[in-house]
Order: sequence, then C-alpha cells, then structure tokens
Amino acid sequence: MNQKSKSQAISVDVAVIGAGPGGTAAACYLAREGLNVAVFERDPFPRFRIGESLLPHNMPIFKELGVAEEMEKRFIRKYGAHFADRTGNRRSRYPFATAIDKTYPYAYEVERAEFDQVLLDKAVEDGAKIYMGWTVREVLFDGDQAVGLKAVNNESGEELTVNCPMLVDASGHSSLVNRTRGNKHKSVLRTRAAFFSHFEDAYREQGDQEGDIQIVAFRYGWFWMIPFKGNTTSIGAVVNEKFLSERTKDEDAEASMWRAINDTPFVANRVKNAKQKWPAKTIGNYSYGSTSYAGNGYVTIGDAGAFLDPVFSSGVFLTMKSAQLASVAIQQAFKEKDFSRKHFISYEKRIRDGQAIFLKFIQGWYDPAFLDLFFFPSNILGIRTAIVTVLAADLFNPKYLWSLKLRIRLMFVFTAIHRLRLKLFRRGSRSLIQQQPV
Repeated sequence: MNQKSKSQAISVDVAVIGAGPGGTAAACYLAREGLNVAVFERDPFPRFRIGESLLPHNMPIFKELGVAEEMEKRFIRKYGAHFADRTGNRRSRYPFATAIDKTYPYAYEVERAEFDQVLLDKAVEDGAKIYMGWTVREVLFDGDQAVGLKAVNNESGEELTVNCPMLVDASGHSSLVNRTRGNKHKSVLRTRAAFFSHFEDAYREQGDQEGDIQIVAFRYGWFWMIPFKGNTTSIGAVVNEKFLSERTKDEDAEASMWRAINDTPFVANRVKNAKQKWPAKTIGNYSYGSTSYAGNGYVTIGDAGAFLDPVFSSGVFLTMKSAQLASVAIQQAFKEKDFSRKHFISYEKRIRDGQAIFLKFIQGWYDPAFLDLFFFPSNILGIRTAIVTVLAADLFNPKYLWSLKLRIRLMFVFTAIHRLRLKLFRRGSRSLIQQQPV
C-alpha cells in the first residue's frame, strides 16, 4: 500500500461488509427506512459465485425488496427438485406445489453474477451508498462494542475509517467478525470438496420441469445440475474423502470433475453432447459454524455466521432470510437507541432453528438408509410432504412448523426401521441408493 495514501473518516448509521445477497438485501431493508447505509465490497462485479439454485420461500423476500418482476424477467422458473441414482435407474421428483404450504410453487435458477447485480442495483435505488473495490481490513471495537471499521481502496490505497453504531457482517465465507474474534469453528459436517463448471447444451427436462434442479447420488458423493435460462447448465460434484484420497499427484480440478462425471452414467449421458464453458473450479472445507451470530453493535448474517452444505440449496435463502430478520431487529435498536446484543437474541434463535432443520436433512443425506427414502414412491407417514417442505424452505411459519417437525421425526423413525429391515433381510448396502459409507 502507498504509505502516503489519503486517510479519511466518515460516519454512517449502518456499515455493511459485503455486497452479496445478504448484504444488499439488508441495505435495501434499512436504507428504505431512512437509515444512512454504506456497503463495502472487495470484489469487482460481475463476479462468479456458486449458490445458483434458489428456494420457493425466497419469493416473498423478493416481493418485499421490490425485485420480483425483475427476477421473473431474467431467470428460469424452478418448479421442483429431481433426485437420481448414478445410473438414473431410480429417480424421484418433488414438485414444490406439494409442500404443506402451497403458496409458493416455484423459485428460480440464477447465474449469480446477474442475480447479485440485480440486488446491488436495488440497494442503490433504495439509497444505500456502495463502496465497490474497498476491502475491509478491520472491525473497530470499543471494549466489546463494535463502533466501526477500517477499509482500503484496492486501487488507490486510500484508507477510510467508518464510524457507525451498527455493523452488519455479510462477508460470506470470510466471516470477518467471527473469524477475527475467534468465534468461527468447524462444522459437525465432515469436510468435503466440490468440483464444478458451466456447460452449454447439456440435456435437460422439458416443459415446466426444464428449470428443475437435478441432484444425483453417486459412489463418492453427489452432483448438482442447475439449468439456467437459455442453454447453460451449472454442473458440480461434491465429493467425499475417499474420492479425494484417490486423486493422483497430477490430477487437477478439471481431471477430478471428469473422473466424477465418468463414474456417474446419468450425468455423463447428459453432458456427452455439451460444451464446457470454462475449466473446472474447486472449493473445499466449506462447512463451518460460529458460537455467536451477534454482539454489541454488530450482527452477522448468512454465510458470515455459518455455512452448512450445498445439497439442498439452502445458502442463499438462509442468507436473505437472515437479512430480513436482522433488519427488523436493527430498526428496533435504532428506535430505542440501544445497540446491545439483546436485540438480536431472537433473530439468532430463529436462524439457528431453521439451520437445525436443514442440518438434520443434510446429515441424513449422507446416511444411505435415510437417502433411500427420497426414492420411495408413496407418501407414507407424510414423508414426501416433509421432504418437499424442507426443499421449499418453509421453516419459519409457526402455522406449519409443528406439522413439519412431527413429519421429520417420523421420517427418522422410519429410517431406523428401514435400516433394520435391510439388516434382517440381509439385503445389505446394495439395495441402497448410495453404496458406500461417507
């Protein structure tokens, strides 16, 4: 950095770290209430991100933010989720219209560069000040009270001190506040990695099912196949430790992705006539949590607090739901002129409760007996209804939550019975959709 670079100071009501979906959604909610909001984003837009498949209960948030019409114009509708084994011999579809609450029968599949720009433009329209190309170097504390941040311009080296009574950490996987304060910790989920790229002209379903996500279990993990409007499909493999241990020294991300594809006939058949748009990328060690999502003068939202696993596409929804709920708490803090942690206890509890439901399903996904239930054709004990309700992210409505939790309990009871049945009849793991332990 240029040691002679200028150093300035400003004061705002709320400083937001990160211009992803959580940061820009929070900026929209707060700026339209008359608060002076500044958003700091390190990376230039457009930028690539994973997290491309949205969930139906994103829809009321889009309506609140005023971007529903823009979403409909730009992106393909996603009416359900398909599950398949590695050969495609066993398949099952979950239409969102069969959830407990049928209000939101679809979501969208989005290319994140375009989606993030839509939300950023809306934040600007609502009055937020955006500092693009500024890296937040430090969060400032007075004792245990967050009082601002220090940022630097990536090009000029200009330094900026921002004083504010309220800070929103939407820094994603960087988890700036929790990482620097020692609150970030490893997840209970086992470490995995993903290899992914975009493809043109990969085979996809027809009609209303064209935008459905495909989730394909194979011997080393699972694939996502996310179709976008037009002819591009996002394809990625999430792999376990056994797959990683079998990599040779010269096997790069590209070779690893294709090794996974070639091991999965269902996916290989869908890309055999497709064109890969760019070399495979990889991400690993992505699951983590935090001991706290808020403190005096600050709150973390979305991935800055925790990230679970991408299998049920929960990341963007939980991030934007966090922004919605945290913004309500922040507005109350300003009304009372009190920015202590007490205002965010309820917010944190609601988000953790929603994450806990997703977490149970994610852990179950890596349990072969549980995963096998995804392919049962009947709705015995309301299992299929419970699955699709979780897939739709209807986790915060008290009117339906008791019914969902009851069905989930029954699902895990049925999993235990199913596992015992397999053992007694000595059918073993060959009868299961996923044929090796993870």
